[in-house]
Amino acid sequence: MDVTHFITKAAQEKLIKAGSIESTQDFLKEADLKLAAIRNNSDSVLSKKLQDNGEIHPNYISKAYALEQINGKELKRPMVDLVQQGGGMYGIALLGYTYILEKVGIRFYSYGGTSAGAINATFLAAISNKVYTQKSIFFKDDERLGTKSEILTHIIINTDFSSFMEREGVVGKLQRMLFKNFGRVSYLGAFGLISAVVGFLLIFIYGLFGLVYRSSNGFTGFELRTFDFFLGTLNVLAVGILFYVFFIRILGKRFGLNKGEVFFKWCNGLLNLLDIFRTDGLMSRMAEIDFHQRTKNDVPRLVLIASNLTHNRIVKFPDRAPDYWHNPSNVMPSAYLRASMSLPFIFEVFVPSTQHYHDDEPNNKMEKEARFVDGGMLSNFPIREFHRMDGKLPRFPTFGVLLSKLREDKNTKKTLEKSSLLSYVMSYLKTFRYFYDKDFINTSREIEKRVVTVDTKDYNWLDFWMDQPTTKKLFMKGVDAAIEQLEKFDWSDYIKIREKEMKETQSMKL
Repeated sequence: MDVTHFITKAAQEKLIKAGSIESTQDFLKEADLKLAAIRNNSDSVLSKKLQDNGEIHPNYISKAYALEQINGKELKRPMVDLVQQGGGMYGIALLGYTYILEKVGIRFYSYGGTSAGAINATFLAAISNKVYTQKSIFFKDDERLGTKSEILTHIIINTDFSSFMEREGVVGKLQRMLFKNFGRVSYLGAFGLISAVVGFLLIFIYGLFGLVYRSSNGFTGFELRTFDFFLGTLNVLAVGILFYVFFIRILGKRFGLNKGEVFFKWCNGLLNLLDIFRTDGLMSRMAEIDFHQRTKNDVPRLVLIASNLTHNRIVKFPDRAPDYWHNPSNVMPSAYLRASMSLPFIFEVFVPSTQHYHDDEPNNKMEKEARFVDGGMLSNFPIREFHRMDGKLPRFPTFGVLLSKLREDKNTKKTLEKSSLLSYVMSYLKTFRYFYDKDFINTSREIEKRVVTVDTKDYNWLDFWMDQPTTKKLFMKGVDAAIEQLEKFDWSDYIKIREKEMKETQSMKL
C-alpha cells in the first residue's frame, strides 16, 4: 500500500519533523480509547449504531454517500456538510470532534467556519481524501488508515501559537499578562481599574495646580477659581487626548497589537506542503470526493466568514473574492483566513492587496479596497449557509459544532433581576454580534438534531500560551462532543422533521 500518495514524500517528511509524533499519538490514542469504551458498552446508544468494524452504519447519518476504494473493496461512507464556530484557542476542541467523526467513517463534503473554525475548515478541505485510503503516517507499525484530523492535530498541537503574538517589549508583556488571565477579572473590575488610574491622574494634576496657586502671590480668590476652572477643564481634555494618542501609538495605523504576518506565513507554508497554492487548487481538491448520486449542480462549497468594516457587511470567502481581487482564482487561501481571524485590536485589520496573489500574472489587479476584521463580529457560526431552501429534501445533513452556547437563556426573569448598566451595554453589543446566527438557530426546530456544543467553560480562548496538558483536555472535550452528536442524531428522525417543515412552508405559500 502506497503511504505517500496523498502528499509528496518530501512534504510528508517535513510535516512529521514539524513536531513530536509521540505527542500526536498520545492525543489520538486517548480518543481511540474513549471511542472503544463506548463501542464495548452494550448500553450505549452509539454502540448500537456501530458496525462490527467500528464504523457507523451509513443509514444513521445520510442518504447520500462517498465511495472509497480500499484494498480492492468499494466502501460507502456517509457524508455531511460541516460548520465550525470560531473561538480562538477553543478551536483545538474541533480537532477531537472531527477526528471521531472520521474514525467512524463519516466524510465531509462542504465546509463552513469563522476564525478558528475557518482555519480548521480550510485545512480539512486542503488535505486530499486519498488520505483515507492510505496507512496513517503516524502509526506505521499497524494497518490503521489515515484521517485528515490526525494530520491537522499533529500540526496544531506542535504549533507555538504565542509566536502569533508578535508584539515585543513592555506592550508584549502586558498583552501576555492580560490574555493569559482573561476571564479571571470581571468587566466591572477592569472598568474599575481603568477608572481608578484616570481618577488618580486627574486628582494628581488638580492637586499640583492647587499647590502652584497657593504658592503664588498677587492672585485674588476669584482669579484663582477662574484659572482653576479653565485649566482644570483643559486638564481633563489633555488626559483624554493623552490616552487617545497613547492607544494610537500602541495600535498603529491598522489598529492592532500584532501584525498577523506570522500567522499568514504559517498558514501559507502549511497549505503549500499540502500542494495548495491558489484558490482554484483548493476548490479542485475539494471536488476530488467521489460523491455517489452527484448531479451537475453538486459542487462542494467553502464558506469562510469575515467582517468588512469599510462597506459594513458580512463577506463569504472565497465566493466574494472577485469583489476585491480581479483574479480570484490566483489568490492564496491564506488571505481569507487572515481576514477571518483578525480579532479587533489584537491583530491589525486585514486589507486585500496584490501581495496575496500566488503568481505574478498580468491580470493580478485589485477591484476594491476594504478593511476586514474577525468574521465573528457578525457571524461566528454560518450554518444557515448550508440549509437547503429550494423546496427539496436534503440528501445529507449539515453537522455544526459550537464552541460556546448561542441559544437563548430560558430563565429570563433571573437575567432581568441581575441587569445593570454594564450588563445592558454588553447585551446591546452582543445583540448586534450574534443576531445573524441566533435568528436561524432559534427558529429552526431541527437544529438540535445536528448541532452540538463543546464544553469550553473552564478554558481561556485567548491563552495562546496554553500548555500541552490543557490542550489535550480541550481536544478530549471535542471528542466528547462528537460522541454526543453521533448518539443523538438519526437520519430517519431528522428527515421526518424536514418533511414536516417543507409541507408547512408549502401550505403557507398556498
